[in-house]
Amino acid sequence: MKDFHMESVRLQRIDLITRTLVNDLFNEEDKDVAIVWLAEMFTGLVTEMKEQKREEKSLQ
Repeated sequence: MKDFHMESVRLQRIDLITRTLVNDLFNEEDKDVAIVWLAEMFTGLVTEMKEQKREEKSLQ
């Protein structure tokens, strides 16, 4: 069984950054950087989830 600790930590970070963006706590330059960072984190999570799904299908 996979340990989801790191995924949970990444989701918490995404949540924190998103909330600070929504609450307008960043200047415009910081917002641009944060949005790119969010996209990178989400892309990594989605890639890992797809890989896990493929692995589960191959075991069936």
